[in-house]
Formats: sequence, structure tokens, C-alpha cells
Amino acid sequence: MQCLYLRDKSYAVENLPSEPSLLVELLELCHNDNANFEMFSTAIKKDISLTTKILQVANSPIYRQWNEITDIRRMLIVLGMTNVRNIITTCAIQQFFSNFTQDFNKHVQLIWLRALNCANLAERLAKLVGYDNPGEAFLSGLLHQVGMLLLILNREEDYVPLLERYYQETANFHNLEQEILGVEHCELGAALVQSWNLDSFLADAIQFQNAPADELYNSPTLLKILAVASPLSANNSARDNSLLREKAGLLFDLTEDSILDCLTMASQKSEKMITDLGFSHRLRITEDEMGAFSATENESNRKKLAEKIHDITLSNSIGKSEKAELLEFTKEVRIYFNAVFNLNQLFFFKLAEDQTTLCAVNDLKINQLSEIEFKVEDKNSLLVKSFTDKKALLSSSARCSIADQQVIRLLNAEACYFLPVHHNGIGIGVLALGTSAQEWLTLKSKSSLLKLISSEIAKNYFSLEQGKSQPIGMPLVDFKKVAHEISNPLTIINNYLYMLGKKIDTDHPAQEELTFISEEIERVGNILLRAKDPEAPARENDKTVNINKLLTELDTLFKNSLYKTNQIQSTLHLDQQVPVLCCPKDKLKQILINIIKNGVEAMQNGGTVTITGRDNVYQNGKQYVEITIKDNGPGIDAEILKNLFKPVTSTKEGHSGLGLTIVNTLVKELSGSIFCYSNQDQGTEFKVLIPRKLKESEIELK
Repeated sequence: MQCLYLRDKSYAVENLPSEPSLLVELLELCHNDNANFEMFSTAIKKDISLTTKILQVANSPIYRQWNEITDIRRMLIVLGMTNVRNIITTCAIQQFFSNFTQDFNKHVQLIWLRALNCANLAERLAKLVGYDNPGEAFLSGLLHQVGMLLLILNREEDYVPLLERYYQETANFHNLEQEILGVEHCELGAALVQSWNLDSFLADAIQFQNAPADELYNSPTLLKILAVASPLSANNSARDNSLLREKAGLLFDLTEDSILDCLTMASQKSEKMITDLGFSHRLRITEDEMGAFSATENESNRKKLAEKIHDITLSNSIGKSEKAELLEFTKEVRIYFNAVFNLNQLFFFKLAEDQTTLCAVNDLKINQLSEIEFKVEDKNSLLVKSFTDKKALLSSSARCSIADQQVIRLLNAEACYFLPVHHNGIGIGVLALGTSAQEWLTLKSKSSLLKLISSEIAKNYFSLEQGKSQPIGMPLVDFKKVAHEISNPLTIINNYLYMLGKKIDTDHPAQEELTFISEEIERVGNILLRAKDPEAPARENDKTVNINKLLTELDTLFKNSLYKTNQIQSTLHLDQQVPVLCCPKDKLKQILINIIKNGVEAMQNGGTVTITGRDNVYQNGKQYVEITIKDNGPGIDAEILKNLFKPVTSTKEGHSGLGLTIVNTLVKELSGSIFCYSNQDQGTEFKVLIPRKLKESEIELK
């Protein structure tokens, strides 16, 4: 699909702009033989336009047997490494040769910055509330302003001045777009995603990201996640907006501390992504968003991109076949021209070993083509003249020989553009490119790119011919490369297991076997990973918490509010031996609040809540601090107990049904455990075990 149609207008969807420094990082990965899908996924998920292109291709009919895919890493596996590299290369070249204005680039970068923050916040919320596809939530955040890119690409003259008002009128900006342009970015972005026909609420999440909380109560979780993440990542002052925090609380039963904690974690992750791209520290989200990006830095990034394109892109993409054969080389050249110029009509004529004739490399196996040869002393052929003079020629500009005309006919073209291929003054051959009068105007405008391509093809062909003279045998390969090659089929096998698991019922006996096989495959992968001696991931900095003080504060708080209004009597039993623990206070606070609120709301006619703290509790040889919260309410139904910590539709009016899911997620992040005991009419008891860690280095958050 080249265009998107909405409200009687068409919008070009090709060549959405990317952040130049990100393209530089990806081009370096393309040049790295040890790069794997995980490395590409980590980089690509930072960028809106590349994600859009990957998502579109991976969900096209040719890959439809995989069903709709919304996880970036799985998309890359489906496409294969070669196609991924080609897509990256194409994006880089198209962007380098596009004449974007400085204002255009500034706003692209600001959209990119907001997208990163929204994506990381959406993913954090998804994990916190137990949404089963946090990768899809990340995608929703990354693409939440993709409609802005479409508007800036198609209506730059009208839209760039409007974007200058974004930070002054953020909350009302979509209405401003509708008033001035007749369309707003949420609707346009949703239409683009909808055109991919995904089995997902991704398009709806983008379209309704500005909907009020009361309209979203019965909506799918993905819509709620983006409706919270989008406004909170719209600008720096959003985190101080009590109405936005209240919206998050209404949709997910989150405390303000938990919301702020999510914002902080998302911001830190975004800053790391930005720093990894080599930006200076002032390019983080600052108080002055509009002044965050300078023209000087933009130009510097553009120059870096140009260098990478020259040094890496073309040499990595043109003729770098895994099979060192001339036919494979020619096929790679053909694929490249198709990707960059949408040009399929191409023949490669190379100089024969006797240095007297130019013969076609017949990768398409056309019988007539095999019979055509050009003598290098032929004075009438434009193809030969292009070769000998080392000059590109168009067939319509001069008289052609009969052999030239035969080539044009086999190309099924109106004309032919002959592009010489030579290396260090030595003639190698000629590329015959089929074209028409209309297509020629496009090719002519990209003559500098064609010249660069010709040079890189010659260089790679020369390397290929040199390789043929080397002794035949298996080259020495270091262990890292071997491990990388082994990990690829393991990834594919794991992907098939995932698809197989989706096709059978969750309670099917085979699920246990599939899980076991998947775990064993993952274990093999981890062995390989350890053998390659990667750097250990950085650990999250933890804060300390005085549990007795926290329990006392909560008891005092609820006695004057929640307990009082619901006729609840509370009892607090503290163990004075409990030490100050290395544990994030806000996370533990959210756990306790959710459990207490859940119990109080179940006791509609009043009751009692007893909270007990206990030190030195051992389980499986590990030492914990135990917190018990017990009530004398009606208890929990046996059917509900089976799925107690999974997202459910709440039976309470105005509640999301995610309170205990959030509790379970946070407990796991603290490396703790949670248990529930309940009987009808006898009350409910929750036991939370928190690792008894006294030093920061002892605790590891997941």
C-alpha cells in the first residue's frame, strides 16, 4: 500500500522519517556478523517509522500463516535477518536522500522522544496490571503519534506551524488539528494501523487515547493502558497534573505514588535509550522541550548517517550473498534495486575471462539472454560504449545497436539506462536498467546515488572474484559466530512451539510438555549466552523501607478514612525485631493498600482487619519477613480463588478487576511470594513474604 485514504484525502505512507542517530546504530548492527534478532529488536523498538514498516511487512499476506503479529522480536524472526537488514538499509538511504527541512527534523525528533516515553510507560503499566502482551502495549505507545508523522510528511507546510503550538495547547491539540486541518493525528494513525488488518485493539487504542475515564470502564485493557500513558507522556508538566493521575487511579486502582513510580521508571528507561544513541545529556526530556534539539546536532547526526551509508549500507546490502556465487551476487543486486527504486527490470553484463566480450549473468534463466554477447570492440553498441568510456548512457539519447535493442526488448522496457561497473579503473561490466520516460525522471534525480551503488557493486564483485582464487576449505570461525548460528534455529523452534501452544487449549495436557521443551531450549540458549561471556545486565537501585513504620502509617491513614466509612475495626501486631529492609517502599506500599482495600470492600456490613508483621520466616532455605493481612469477611468463592491473581472482570461497580494482579506482579518484582487462604463465611488471609535483604547488593528486582 503506497497511500492511505481518509476523508477524501490521500496520505503517502512510504518513507516515514526516522531518527538519524538510530539509523546509524542499526547500520552498525547490519555490519556486525554477530548481531542477532534480540539486538535488532532492542534497537528497532526505539523508532516509530521502522516499527511501522516492519509491522506492515510482517503482517502482509505472504506471512499470514503466522497470524497477526504484534511482538517486534517475533516479527523479525518471521521476516528473517536478510529482509530485516534490507528494510533498514532502504530506510536509511531513502532518508539520506530526502530533503527534510530543519523544522521538519526538529518536530520528528520531538515526536520520537514522546513516543519513547509513552511506549516505556505503557509497557510498565501493562506489566504492573498483568496484561498478557506487554510488547503490544509498548507498540501502542510507540505508535500513538504516528499520525503526526503522516501529517508532517504529507502536509508539512500546514502542519509544522501548527506543531509549534503543541506544548502550549497539548490537551486540546487534537481538537486544534481537527479545526484547522479537518483531521486529527489519532484518527489518522488509527486508520494506518487498521489498514494492516491486525487481530488486535491497537488501532482502537490509538484512536481513543484521549477518551475520558468514564467512557473507558468497559473497554479492553490495551485501550485503558494507552489512555493513561499517552497524556502522562505528552509533556514534562503532565506528571504534575492531578487530573491525569486521577484518571490512572480510576482505571487501574493505582495510588499516586505508584503512578509516579511508573513515570520515573519509564523516564529512566527512555533516557538510557537516548544516551545509548550517543545524544548529549541535555537531549533528555527537559523543562524546555522545544529547545531540546539544536540544528547543529541535527546536522551532525545527518553527517554521521551519510558516513554510515557510504561506509556500511551499500557494501552490506549489495551483493553480500551468503553463497559466494555470481548468480547469488546478481540476485542480491536485483533485490536491492527492487527495494530502493522499485525497479525489477535489470540485467548484469560482466567482462568474460578472455577480456574480449561482455556476457549476461543469467540469474533469471532466460534462454535468449544467454545467446547475447557484446564484443568490446563493437563501436555501435551503447552498452559497450558505456563500458569502455566508463560513462552512464540512456538508450533514447543515441542510436542503439540491434543487440542493445534486443536487451531492451528482453527487459520489456521502453528504454535502457546503461550503468558502468568498474573498480580502481578496471572495467568489470555494465548494469542494464529497464526504464520508461516517466521512470527515467526519477532515476535521473538520483544519479549520485546510482553512481555510489555502481561503485559498491564493483567493490563487492572484485572481492567475490578474489575469494574464488583462495583454496577451498572451511574457514576458521570463532566461537561467538558458532554460538550465533546455533541460536538462530533454536529461536525458530521456540517460535513454532509458541504458535503450537496458541492452537491448543490452555488446559490441554500437551501444554506442560510444550512448556518443558521451551524451557530446555531456553536453557541451551542461556548456556550459549554464558559461553559468549556477555556483560551482566545492570541492576536496579533499591530503596529501603521500615516495615513497622509503614504498617503503622497505613493503619493510621485507613482509620481516618477507609475503615471509618466502612465500619471496620483494625488490629496491628508488629514484630520489633524486623529490620529496615532494602526494598522499594512505594511498591510494598501499593501491595499492602491493594490487599487491604480488597478486603474492606468485601465487608459491606463492617468487620475486622488484622495486620501482623513477623521476622525470621524461612522458606526453602531462604529468609523472609512475613506480612499477614486477615479479615473476617465473607471469604472468596472457590472458582475465583483459582484465578485470583489473573486479570478478571471485576464484580464491583467502577473497578478494573486488576488490584490483585498488580499485587502479584509487584511481589514477583521484589523476589517475594504471596499466598491466600480463604473459606466461605470465615474470612480471608493473605501472607506476603519479602526477602530479608539488608544490603542493596543483595536484592535483585526483576
